[in-house]
Amino acid sequence: MILLKKFRFLGTLVVLFWVLQSCYKEPEFDAVPEISFQSIRREIRVDQFTGANKDSVIISLGFRDGDGDLGLNESEKALAEARLNYNYIVRVFRRRNGQFTEFTPFLPYSGYFPRLRNDNRIGPIEGVLDYSIDFPHPFTPRNDSLKFEIQIQDRTGNFSNIVETEVVILNNLPR
Repeated sequence: MILLKKFRFLGTLVVLFWVLQSCYKEPEFDAVPEISFQSIRREIRVDQFTGANKDSVIISLGFRDGDGDLGLNESEKALAEARLNYNYIVRVFRRRNGQFTEFTPFLPYSGYFPRLRNDNRIGPIEGVLDYSIDFPHPFTPRNDSLKFEIQIQDRTGNFSNIVETEVVILNNLPR
């Protein structure tokens, strides 16, 4: 009798698992990455080398990719760096006289993000990608108003759509 109850319980678990598993349908996304602007925030930090204040701007993007080939491992990053082939492309716009115009920094704010899937499986992936850019106060104009245009590139070379952030104001601590 006890053995029969154990088999009935085990059978119920197997059927329940099968039913739940069959309900899950993997999403279908395009192989070209798609991004959406989620948020932008500024955190004031102290630079560990100079001791000066700096603004760290963290941009959060939602992403979807049909084949999951987003991000670079260390060897892929080294190759991309040699070619200046960024997978996180940033354009910066600064407000001057009420108008935003593109600003080209001395060093690019574009960069690289790591692989978002490490299992080498091909299939859809989605989530949120955070990217941080530092602006040291000694080199940032007071009350600097910036916004960004962001685009990402997958390992196949497909470029996502371009998203624009909200405005962020930097270096606005009282003196």
